[in-house]
Amino acid sequence: MASVLAGCGNDNDNETTRELRIYVSQPLKGERGGQDFLRAVEIAVEDMGGRIGPARIEVVGLNDADDDGNWLEGLVRRNARKAAGDDSAVAYIGEFDSGGTEVAMPILNRAGILQVSSGSTAVKLTIPPPEVGERLRPTGIRTFGRVVPNDNVQAAALALFMEEEDVDEIFVVDDGSTYGRGLRYRFEKIAKITGIRIEGGASLTRTGQIGDITERVLDSGADAMLYAGSNLELGRDLLESVHRSNGLIKLFGGDGISFASFLESIGDTALDTYVTAPMLPAGNYARSGESFLSKFQDRFGRPAEPMSVFAYEAGRVVFDSIRRGVRGDIATEPITSIRSGTREAFFDTSERASPLGSYSIDANGDTTLSFYGAYRVEDGQLVLGRTIDIPPSLLLEDE
Repeated sequence: MASVLAGCGNDNDNETTRELRIYVSQPLKGERGGQDFLRAVEIAVEDMGGRIGPARIEVVGLNDADDDGNWLEGLVRRNARKAAGDDSAVAYIGEFDSGGTEVAMPILNRAGILQVSSGSTAVKLTIPPPEVGERLRPTGIRTFGRVVPNDNVQAAALALFMEEEDVDEIFVVDDGSTYGRGLRYRFEKIAKITGIRIEGGASLTRTGQIGDITERVLDSGADAMLYAGSNLELGRDLLESVHRSNGLIKLFGGDGISFASFLESIGDTALDTYVTAPMLPAGNYARSGESFLSKFQDRFGRPAEPMSVFAYEAGRVVFDSIRRGVRGDIATEPITSIRSGTREAFFDTSERASPLGSYSIDANGDTTLSFYGAYRVEDGQLVLGRTIDIPPSLLLEDE
């Protein structure tokens, strides 16, 4: 699956002498919002004018997922290699999933292409141990960054949310993914600081484990369970199984389960489900963010997937980085120079006014945004309780 948008800015009278491409790799199949994320980037490029001088900016959308929306390593590699082999490619927005990003990073790093994610939150992507860093960044140069807060922020938000909901003991289940393992690891470290007791844990990687893990959750005596995962099929089965067995156990999840289709599918289980996610409801963003949400609604006749605002900002900051990174005549500047200039401009992002609020990109490639929304679920929709701004004392630095 691929779609291409030719930028169509307000200065169409200018002669186009070059085309530069932003690749967008997302789960365009399934119901995980990938189509909306691609459209958000397209709208961002359109809003930014669609061209930089005589260079037209194209958005190339590629699917990285199976029919259920789960990313596939082969598709991710194909997408990253397609961008790396394109002499017009300047930047790459993707993957949405941390595991997919981990696969794409070395390929794009060797090509010197800026990679920006609007959804990958695993800490090791930006703060890797030395041996992991050598694999993810084979050139030794930073090429990956993100506009979404990482799992240091999310893990702390989960712990603070649980404190507010009077959770004392928790059973933690990951789904074996890069995202799931990382979030579980982060949360368990933060839980020790905040006083939440870990009563057990498990890795859920196949449906046949549901019954056994449900029994372990019940036998642990924990008053809550955290599903630290993004596999929606496994997550749905586990949450429903635990809820059927004991309706008093509170069920927590991170942004990996924050999709509207998933929340609608879990029925009455949603009444005891609590979710942390970095996005906010409409009406809580800067003017540019609200304008995007209105434009999406008008164009497609329905609200955008909530995480689309981060994809919109990814498109905006990438476009702006291309523009700021130009060192000479964009019509003739070598692509290697444009790529390096774009990277440097992105990592120099400081106090940027954005739809998400003001942020900078730190030395690791992380956004300085440090808030998460604490949500209940009502009628299949996320209902914001409050935003949690994480104090620096709870932000871990090591992987």
